[in-house]
Amino acid sequence: MWPVSARWDPALRHTYRPAARATVIPPQGAPFVARLLSWSVTADRTSNTRRTLHATLAPETRRGLDGVTVQGAYLQLDVGIDYGDGSSELIPQGLFRLDSEDTERPGGGIAVQGYGREKVVADDRFLTPRTERNSSALDLIEVLLLESVTDAVVVRRTTRDAVVPYTTWERERWEAIDGTDASLARAVGVEVWADGRGRFVISAVPTLADPPVWTVDAGRGGVLVSARASTSTDGVYNVVVATGDASDGTVPVGPIIVQDQTPTSPTRASGPFGRRVRHYSSPLLATPDQATTAAHSLLANSLGLARGLAFTAVPNPALEPGDVVRVAVPDGPPELHIIDKIQLSSNGAMSCDTRSTKADDEGV
Repeated sequence: MWPVSARWDPALRHTYRPAARATVIPPQGAPFVARLLSWSVTADRTSNTRRTLHATLAPETRRGLDGVTVQGAYLQLDVGIDYGDGSSELIPQGLFRLDSEDTERPGGGIAVQGYGREKVVADDRFLTPRTERNSSALDLIEVLLLESVTDAVVVRRTTRDAVVPYTTWERERWEAIDGTDASLARAVGVEVWADGRGRFVISAVPTLADPPVWTVDAGRGGVLVSARASTSTDGVYNVVVATGDASDGTVPVGPIIVQDQTPTSPTRASGPFGRRVRHYSSPLLATPDQATTAAHSLLANSLGLARGLAFTAVPNPALEPGDVVRVAVPDGPPELHIIDKIQLSSNGAMSCDTRSTKADDEGV
């Protein structure tokens, strides 16, 4: 969750007045604030590009290389609260590369679509197959990011790291960084994403052991509008078998087997849910410790997918996918949930998709 002042939460619960600002950063000339007619942002930690923007800017907004253009312009969106006393508190929602613009003439606004900076990196594919070896996976991730976005800031929120053996990636730069079994992030047990300011963040995979950052509740002073619970076994596994690829001819690491063994977990491998196994193999797994760490991270990303909760609430632009929230619905005990997806817009309530590993009869 983005840091906020002491005024933030009480204002959300009692006197919420939304505020938003769009700053266009053109390829030529100085940045300028554009008048917003409407906007929506989707932040999804299950997507390679975490943030997506749709916005409509006022007709008078400058266009071209010194304004709105798909030839290298960006838009910084900040959203927050107008406190009604002349002050406001705005939270960055993303630094978006503008990839499309559409103007309705005469007199219509400028509809733009933009993507977070992960897409800038993904579009910068390797020109030839890339072979690397490094004493630090995090250092190599940073090198690959800065080659594509030379002015980027990289923030490390984890010390989890590993040696990178000789590894070759054929074409896709982002797949070398995160998102596939061959990625550096997956082998180390971290995730890489661009935050609301466009900084690249390297962080541990979130779990329900992380402290909750916000309470989503109903009633007087509450923020919950509606909630819908669901259960599904799609994409759920409770056993991970990790092995090294050993493409250099050495003895491969593994297999390392990690299971959901929590006694109260509805997806525990020894329970009625049964065993659902995922095999993970990567040339980046050079030691048993690396394989164990990677397997635990993959397991953490799967557990709880069987029990999801989608809710709408008063918008809280400070939330980030991966945050843990405490959800208290009127007809049940409070539960901890990890947010996977957040949708915010100028039209009203915030919607979130979450997951939990709580059993059907268990609360917090």
